[in-house]
Amino acid sequence: MILLVVSDLHIDTGGKLGTFGWKPKKFIEVVDAIIQHYKVDKVILNGDIFDLYKDSYKDIVEANKKIIDYFHRNQFVLIRGNHDIWVPSFKNHLTIKNSSGKTIHIEHGHKADFLNGTRFGRGISLAFYSMLRILVKIRWVERLFFKTVSYIDEVERIPRKYNTFKYLIYALKLLRRYDMVILGHTHKLESHKIYYLNNKKIYLNCGTCSLKRFQAALVDTETLDYELIKIPKKAKFDVAFLPPF
Repeated sequence: MILLVVSDLHIDTGGKLGTFGWKPKKFIEVVDAIIQHYKVDKVILNGDIFDLYKDSYKDIVEANKKIIDYFHRNQFVLIRGNHDIWVPSFKNHLTIKNSSGKTIHIEHGHKADFLNGTRFGRGISLAFYSMLRILVKIRWVERLFFKTVSYIDEVERIPRKYNTFKYLIYALKLLRRYDMVILGHTHKLESHKIYYLNNKKIYLNCGTCSLKRFQAALVDTETLDYELIKIPKKAKFDVAFLPPF
């Protein structure tokens, strides 16, 4: 089975704090093209699909009916992230065992840190965004917000938005039980191979699809072969430029 794993879309209502950036029709076209190109069997939306820190679930659904209907296909599996943890229909994680007994574990990854992985920490984040919704009405605050988001999401910049070493440690703990672990949350594409008790283990981070970017992990569940996909926000999409798999 071929999996396409994407995360951190942060779909919103298109307001001043919105960071999804995609037109629903364009995003659907890109995902459909990738599904057809790689003959994808399942699309895993690995958390922070919506941004409930900024907008209510009801308002997001009303503003994005086309993309919500698209996600309700049987081909899609929706996993809960810290920004959409209140949506009851989402899964907390997904674990797949292939025909040879190898296991793939997929979760958002926010449990690795205090601010996003605890109820108290999420309360702090909610309070921050509540205040920001008021302040962003000031034009210079809005500009500063998006400049900051773009800056801290820059892949090549150090220090990075999150301490990715902390999430690597979290993934290594999971890899004691699983053969492959796929996280999101940090907005950073990553791949690491290690050996534990003479067994090869793989940790992937599927990056982000916010700010008009498209990043994802492509995985063959039988062979555990994988490919990381990265389409910059300024690039004109063409399947011819997708990496081979």
